Amino acid sequence: DRFMINEIVSSIQSTGSIYSDTLIKRLAYSLMAKPFVILSGLAGSGKTQLALAFAKCLSENIKEQVCTVSIGADWTNREPLLGYPNALNKDEYVMPESGVLQFLIRANEDLSKPYFLILDEMNLSVVERYFADFLSAMESGEHINLWDNEKGNVPKEIALPKNVFIIGTINVDETTYMFSPQALDR
Repeated sequence: DRFMINEIVSSIQSTGSIYSDTLIKRLAYSLMAKPFVILSGLAGSGKTQLALAFAKCLSENIKEQVCTVSIGADWTNREPLLGYPNALNKDEYVMPESGVLQFLIRANEDLSKPYFLILDEMNLSVVERYFADFLSAMESGEHINLWDNEKGNVPKEIALPKNVFIIGTINVDETTYMFSPQALDR
């Protein structure tokens, strides 16, 4: 609603960052329409800071509700975001260092609050390689399959709940990969 959006604008403006009211409102309305937004621009233009400021002003507990991940140029699969089953111990699932799976578990346990996943420099690596499970879950509404173990330390599958908002940043320059049309459609 308009009152809440005006509060968000005021809160972000009070941080000393210089963002136009229109830009902040566009981000808010975009996330209301679809919980996955990509902020594009030149390096150093404040994309990540805008995402962080937005998430912080809507979160009661920033450490629990905001997860910021810097994408690695060497990411070729989902393991940095979702972890993997331990090949040496069939009852153990190795949690990702990024904290994303732990973040999704918390978000699924607390559906009353918004959770913000900020993926910084998403196009340093090919998005479809590490983010395919998320794109599929957004499109289908299905859960993300993690593994086949019933009694392990994580569930067999995890939902991408409606209280999770994903804000990605991309730099548009010669050192990055462009998104495929399929990824942009989602």
